[in-house]
Amino acid sequence: MDLVLLIAAFGVFFLVGAAEQRVERERRRISETTPSGTGHQLTHYELAYLSGGPRRAVNTALAVLATAGAVRVSRSSQVTPVHGARPSAVPIEQAVLDALAARPGGYRASELRRELEPHPALHALAGGLEARGLIVREQAFATAWRLRDRAQLAVAGAVGYLVLLFVLTVIGVAGRESYLAGAFLISGFAVVSGAAGLYRQKRRLRNVVTREGRDVLISARAHHRRDVRDHSSLVMAVGIPVALYGLHDLGDRSLCDGLSAGDPHGDCAGSCGSYGGDGATFGSDSHGGLDFGGGSSGCGGGSSSGGGSGCGGGSSCGGGSSGS
Repeated sequence: MDLVLLIAAFGVFFLVGAAEQRVERERRRISETTPSGTGHQLTHYELAYLSGGPRRAVNTALAVLATAGAVRVSRSSQVTPVHGARPSAVPIEQAVLDALAARPGGYRASELRRELEPHPALHALAGGLEARGLIVREQAFATAWRLRDRAQLAVAGAVGYLVLLFVLTVIGVAGRESYLAGAFLISGFAVVSGAAGLYRQKRRLRNVVTREGRDVLISARAHHRRDVRDHSSLVMAVGIPVALYGLHDLGDRSLCDGLSAGDPHGDCAGSCGSYGGDGATFGSDSHGGLDFGGGSSGCGGGSSSGGGSGCGGGSSCGGGSSGS
């Protein structure tokens, strides 16, 4: 009897492992395709969306507009328009200005981010990145999520089998042979490894940035290092740092505090500006090796001035690199 239970425990273990492998193969099929090697000329708002999703893109627009004097941010995180500010030719910036103009008294920064998340300007950013193969298209992971649901059933079966072993031991049906200890050990390992696999796949499937998108971010961060401040334009001094590294690289502690006040995702001393929560994640390695939303630097430093749009200086903000 105990030998049968041991063999069944091996079967449960292999079933759980195979279920996770099916999820991983499907995920890799979608997001781990070989990069095209084509250079990508991205604006700072496209980099922001790629690095931190819609939240980072809105934060970048707020940082640029506030530094340019088009909006005002109070210490309590209230964002209001500045009278006489000129319209912007950049869609996401104009979306911010329009939202503020339509609501007397303005918005708290966190409210404004939620208000703008479904805006067509942000959908246009996402669409452009999808077309370049830098983020996964909507519903592309649908099959992988279904496979993960099946893997969850396999783990539940492993838990049920472990409970069955305890019951058989208690009632005295099993336990007379040494094989039972191995059955407990293997089925327990199946449960633990299966639960860890479910968590790992849930995390990886939320990362919508493709392998090529991660290569673009790596290239952009290497080109625009966080310890080098370029004051040649507003975009280079504020737009690019916030887009790639978050509000903590804004260079203005009081403005960062105002934009992040009351935000549960972070503050100026941490990963303020990164995109997290229960939705999709952006700009991090699906294997946990990179975190483009984090960092430990403070917001201190000089503020910037100047104008301009685009990536600045004619350089490629995100030159794609080929991979194997």
